[in-house]
Amino acid sequence: MPVRDIVLVVVIAGLLPVCFFRTWIGVLVWVWLAFMNPHRLTWGFANTLPFSEWVAMATLAGLVFSGDRKRFVWTRETILLLALWAWFCVTTLTALYPEAARGQLERVSKILLMAFLPIPFFQDRRRLRVLLLVVAGSIGYYGLKGGIWVLQTGGENRVLGAGADTGISTNNALALALNMCLPIFFYLAKEEPRRWLRHLLYAMFFVSIISVLFTYSRGGFLGLLVVLGVLFLNRKNVPHIALAALLLCLLAFGFAPEKWLSRIDTIANYQQDESANARFTAWSVAFRLAMDNPITGGGFWGIANLETYRRYLLDYPYDSSPDAHSIYFELLGEHGYPGLVLFAMLVLSTLFSLTQVRMRARRHEELHWAANYASMLRVSIIAYLVTGAFVSVAYFDLAYLLFIVAVLVKALVDQALEGPAAELVAPATRRAVWRPQLRMSSRRAANWRVSTDRAKRRQQPPERRVS
Repeated sequence: MPVRDIVLVVVIAGLLPVCFFRTWIGVLVWVWLAFMNPHRLTWGFANTLPFSEWVAMATLAGLVFSGDRKRFVWTRETILLLALWAWFCVTTLTALYPEAARGQLERVSKILLMAFLPIPFFQDRRRLRVLLLVVAGSIGYYGLKGGIWVLQTGGENRVLGAGADTGISTNNALALALNMCLPIFFYLAKEEPRRWLRHLLYAMFFVSIISVLFTYSRGGFLGLLVVLGVLFLNRKNVPHIALAALLLCLLAFGFAPEKWLSRIDTIANYQQDESANARFTAWSVAFRLAMDNPITGGGFWGIANLETYRRYLLDYPYDSSPDAHSIYFELLGEHGYPGLVLFAMLVLSTLFSLTQVRMRARRHEELHWAANYASMLRVSIIAYLVTGAFVSVAYFDLAYLLFIVAVLVKALVDQALEGPAAELVAPATRRAVWRPQLRMSSRRAANWRVSTDRAKRRQQPPERRVS
């Protein structure tokens, strides 16, 4: 019996009671299983065990008895995400392939449910950082492993992620996940006080660049260029990103084999590339499906179905249909224009909120961590939007988790800025001076309190002054 399988089963079994009594730890364990998929690194009986379901059941059961949960945070983003989830349910009722659509709705609902679960338990800076470290470690493992393997083998073969039936099993999906995590590695390393962990995060950042390149994913390559370019716009990041760009150039033009250069060359000469033309075909099918069903689309699996392709392409020569090859055309074809609009509103609202958080947090020294997190999340979401334009990852769980992390960062900044002001303003006058007091830092609030007390004492008659 494989030792690795036994060790994993013992570890998960030991964590189940902890997940029940400490719900926030249960969320962390679920994130670890969802992104790293450690059971896919085994070769025996543990490879097919439903560990994620066990952890999810223990965590949700403990949610009923948990005493450390806080109120749900209602923001534009949470409302839009709930509305998008509800629209998925509506389009499933009218789906072209109801049975397949119901199965996919169940899977997506699990992703969204566990994405919402951190809200009442991670309204704390320390826990939020641990959550991001778990995400970074889970996906960074494949970045480190793939980069080291490339240096050993010369990059002749593609870097792949976890085993089959996982979110990062293919080269395109792994490139997307690593591009989204590059900003997380970078900004967590900048704030990490422990030297060993800081060096490990920087190693994940640089080595994952190698992994993205040698996934042979053209969308991943374009996304990598965008991520490094956006990070470079912050002048404080220039030395590290310049080193990363130098590494990129050395690998791309001095180390990469000929077939990698030929693969990347098809980005410019896409007319002769069969894979690129297949993407255009998939996009046209998705668009025509949306034109025939503009409100509800074709439902889940409405595009990735052979019958759909042969309905719109009478001379379709293959026995298997490709997927939508784009988050935008996937949402458009499967959920119509309302689904695409809701998703776009969610993305734009999140980016706008993160920009506001960054501007507000930079004015206060004690909130510089929040400004860094806002910058980090913006780049991660941009990486998702750019790389995902060529990959069918409209329901990628990491993206929805980062939307919720953005909500939590915004909530923590609001609490930090509103707390001191709320204590200083009397109930009768709170409405009149609410907005100015929101911008008062804790240090200025303390100074304001002292100066106010001194002014009151000077206004008292001499015989009533306190000696």
